[in-house]
Amino acid sequence: MDVKRARDEQRSGPGRLDEEEKRAAVRSLMARIADGDDGAIWELHELVEGDLARIIRSEARRIDVRLNADEVWELTLDAVDALADVAGAWRPDGTWPWVWAHHRVRAVVHHHVGTFAKPLDDEHLDIEAPPPVERIEDPREVLRRVAEQHPAARRLEEDLCRVRERDAAVYLGVALEKAAGNRSPAVTVGADHGLQPVAVRKVVQRVGERLSEVA
Repeated sequence: MDVKRARDEQRSGPGRLDEEEKRAAVRSLMARIADGDDGAIWELHELVEGDLARIIRSEARRIDVRLNADEVWELTLDAVDALADVAGAWRPDGTWPWVWAHHRVRAVVHHHVGTFAKPLDDEHLDIEAPPPVERIEDPREVLRRVAEQHPAARRLEEDLCRVRERDAAVYLGVALEKAAGNRSPAVTVGADHGLQPVAVRKVVQRVGERLSEVA
């Protein structure tokens, strides 16, 4: 079955895509992913985002965690990446990939939440609010200054000169936000550049592939 038509029908409303058509589309995409076609990962996400979101919300409720819509969206992207990692081991004649690898899908929730504990009742506690965290200055400017002293930073700066300035800034911004402990870096960086989180992830993937080519 044509995968694009499958995705369009899946998004148009429940009941429009029968199970066999959807299974055929999923089998085709998983085979392409197993063969190294990274573009198929994004196509799979468009097709099965709803299935992944249901598992993610269910696991979050099970551990008594509330996720907003942006967090669920981010985690569906992490979940489809997790499925892509084991695409070669999935059996096309078996159950759905997200059911077969349900532990991997649920793991992205726990990774996002971190060490989980019930919040303390601080009604009677005198807790001083932490100072606001200052935003990191322009990542490219920081890298350029560091590159003057460190060879590794200089090599990275030279490699990033091969990609668009905006893409380099997005790539560095996500890396810095992750290092700072931001659990949704694509949301933060996307807001800075007027991009949706999925677009930020695509930029990071594209730049990472380009850096691998010149390494």
